[in-house]
Amino acid sequence: MDISFDDSAAWIRRSQTDMKAFLEALAERLEQGMPGFVEVDRKKDGLFSHHQHLEHLVVHAGEFDYHLNFNGTHVETLRARVVRNVVLKREILPLADWLKSLLQDTAAISTEMQAASQTLHDFLLQ
Repeated sequence: MDISFDDSAAWIRRSQTDMKAFLEALAERLEQGMPGFVEVDRKKDGLFSHHQHLEHLVVHAGEFDYHLNFNGTHVETLRARVVRNVVLKREILPLADWLKSLLQDTAAISTEMQAASQTLHDFLLQ
């Protein structure tokens, strides 16, 4: 099957539109689901536009900070190991790997918080 340039260009335009919507939905879900752990920077689409798009996202998840930068066409994701507000290591990850790692770290945080909550509950009821 031979794919033409026009077909390829159309697919790229569509995927960029889909990516913009996906990233905005991801940012909103993280902001609502993890208040205090997420920082989002948005940029207006134009001087007089009421619409904004995601420009930068940071999720603080345990010993890692997850950064996502989006310039409207390109997504860059990296994970930074942070100890006492000092970045020890940065690694650029493909988006799929970044999402998997973020999911694992947020699950670990959730497990720790559930255990702490249960311990506090048990202590107060004794």
